[in-house]
Amino acid sequence: MIENYGFRRDGAGSNIYLVNNGVGRDENFNDRINEVGLVERFNFESKLSYWSNEYANMINGTDSTLWHPSTRKNERIYSFISDICRSVYLDYNETLTNNFNIETYHYTLPNSVFSNSTENEGFCLNSTIANKTNELECLPSGLFSLKTCIRFPESMIAIPLPIIGSSPHFLAADPAVQNAVYGLEPDDIAHRSFVDIEPLTG
Repeated sequence: MIENYGFRRDGAGSNIYLVNNGVGRDENFNDRINEVGLVERFNFESKLSYWSNEYANMINGTDSTLWHPSTRKNERIYSFISDICRSVYLDYNETLTNNFNIETYHYTLPNSVFSNSTENEGFCLNSTIANKTNELECLPSGLFSLKTCIRFPESMIAIPLPIIGSSPHFLAADPAVQNAVYGLEPDDIAHRSFVDIEPLTG
């Protein structure tokens, strides 16, 4: 029996991004400044190949380090996160003022991003080992599979283990998942992913 198992990350990524610089005009002669930071290609590809439908394999948004100026409260913010091999979205939650007296829009990751729902069926996977019916297997709400995403370092070989991610303390996970582990204390403020954006400059 394995007592300890770890996945080492040294922080030095080898992924290649093509990012829109927001300069110039598009084919309709509109300024492209609202496209600044958008990930156009990831490792030379304009879409992913990890998931089971076209929607799930889309590369949407920035890498979360840069946003376009004139951000709006009613705008859904998209971010591509290479560590989980997918794009997620965040919705406006409130307006905050930071320690430097600068107003920011506070966007948070809604429960729907990792919910077991029709919207997310493309992130369900077909396991050829455990699933003899070729039907997609979906995890409970709050969990997401990384088994097709995580690779051995310097290799294109997938790690042959069921790797499952979640928010800290299984925040927003199905109650059956939360109740299966003793000692968890999910806290919406402490454990929910968020981005604060200065609305004028992005």
